[in-house]
Amino acid sequence: MSLRECKICSEFMQRYCSCAEILTDIKPSIEYSADKWKQITTKILFIAEAPPFYLKTSNKATDSYFYNENEKQLFLDVPTPLSGTLSWNLFTLLGINSDLSKESKLKEFKKLSCYYIEALKCRICKFENKMIIKKMLKCCSLFLKRDVLVIQPKIIVVMGEKALYGLQCCQLFKVLETSSTINALLEQIKQPILSNNIKFYFIPLPVWRNKIYYESIVEIFNQIKAELKL
Repeated sequence: MSLRECKICSEFMQRYCSCAEILTDIKPSIEYSADKWKQITTKILFIAEAPPFYLKTSNKATDSYFYNENEKQLFLDVPTPLSGTLSWNLFTLLGINSDLSKESKLKEFKKLSCYYIEALKCRICKFENKMIIKKMLKCCSLFLKRDVLVIQPKIIVVMGEKALYGLQCCQLFKVLETSSTINALLEQIKQPILSNNIKFYFIPLPVWRNKIYYESIVEIFNQIKAELKL
């Protein structure tokens, strides 16, 4: 089954209609042609949790999806650590010039041999049930596993609990077959884990709600930037 054809999660919306609205017809990685930002050889694969929540008022300028090259990344005040969108924060942590347009930042990201995907593939409008999250991650693990096997990165940066759970569902790496949380791994592991010749880094999703981990996130990104220079 192709990602474009997949509608499996629509049954969860029918079963739990009061707490989920899953838009299986809106897959932003397809909508924004994410594949065009993929290098022939990817050194670092960033795996996040899910696309931004779908807002009916969104347009190309306000949609904060990672590969929306027309997004206007604006702030009402001076940007502070992790106060931007996920892409803004990720580019900043990698040292990509904040004054560049979103399209130019994506070009720099690609030049670094980096690529970005999510564990969940469809847009979500309303989402309140953790059981549905896990069911969706298990369904999407088919495509996540396919992504990892096709991309064959040297390094994987796992960003957030859902990304970790999605990889655990893939059953590709024994080192991930644990119940450890991202935050526990962040506290316990100062160096990457090696599994199947891939280095794994674990961080909370680098967004404002995880600002208490900012120093640890920066420390790990310093290691990641050193890897990019090797």
